[in-house]
Amino acid sequence: MTKAIVTGACGFIGSCLARRLLREGIEVVGIDNLSSRGSDLNVVELVDKGARLIRCDLSHPAKASEVFARIGPVDAVFHLAAQVAVTTSYLNRRRDFRDNAVLSFNVLEAVKQYTPDAYCLYSSTNKVYGHLNVHDPVGLNHPLDPYTPYGVSKAVGEMYFTEFGRKEIGLTTCSLRQSCIYGPHQIGIEDQGWVAWFAIANTLGLPITIYGDGLQVRDLLYIDDLLDLYLECWRKRKRGVYPVGGGPGNAIDIKTCLEIIEEMNGRQFASINYSESRPGDQPYFVADLSWRLEAEIEWAPTQSVLAGVKAMMGWIKQNQKAIRAILHI
Repeated sequence: MTKAIVTGACGFIGSCLARRLLREGIEVVGIDNLSSRGSDLNVVELVDKGARLIRCDLSHPAKASEVFARIGPVDAVFHLAAQVAVTTSYLNRRRDFRDNAVLSFNVLEAVKQYTPDAYCLYSSTNKVYGHLNVHDPVGLNHPLDPYTPYGVSKAVGEMYFTEFGRKEIGLTTCSLRQSCIYGPHQIGIEDQGWVAWFAIANTLGLPITIYGDGLQVRDLLYIDDLLDLYLECWRKRKRGVYPVGGGPGNAIDIKTCLEIIEEMNGRQFASINYSESRPGDQPYFVADLSWRLEAEIEWAPTQSVLAGVKAMMGWIKQNQKAIRAILHI
């Protein structure tokens, strides 16, 4: 049976990926330190569906080595475990570096030692581009210029994936610089996962704060579309570093997103407050997906923003009680 490791398996993207792999008959070994919001909820479901879950903090090299040795050879390693909030990266820079840069290095060293033939995919971020002063989609030629501790630590992890993929070390690695990923199972908060956070706040009657003018543009990518890309990259053992998002057809500004949520829910937000932009906020990010042609990747986003937000909000409404408990509301 085909076997894959998913680090950060109990987070939003990791748990959705694990479910998808299990549905496709792939054996899943999830590794997670269970520190993210809602991870306990995902543990129960993933175990029930047949995943093997290992609780481990991979930022410790000896623990990472021991876990990968115990698991043995696999066909793919999806590295999603990370510290994911820019705000947290300023408050605890050491933790951010440890959980992104150091942890990624430890994973690569363990892969090289215990499963060197595995396909290795890294979940990077558009924050590695730093301050963007652009109004056009960002493509392959846009320079790496991280800003914020989070952007730097993720860029370090990404560069290590690239280095380990060169002939001298010999792994097969790929990094995806992801824009705004959203969908069911996402417990967004003000600091991370903004589309989900706004939908949750509207549903539960909570106030929200907009940082900046609300005209910031992002290309939203629905979780199922992202997972399709993960599997396509794996099937073709695609190497390289690529910007990934919903593309120009799924670009939207924050104010328009709020209007969509209000209309779908049939209620206004309890209150909308405005504050100054936060460090690292990008006025515009849309991924140029034209790289797919040269890379021979047969993939394109299929879920529209309206359909994706509707599906996400349906899940939020069905899980209000659990969400309230997780967010201590």
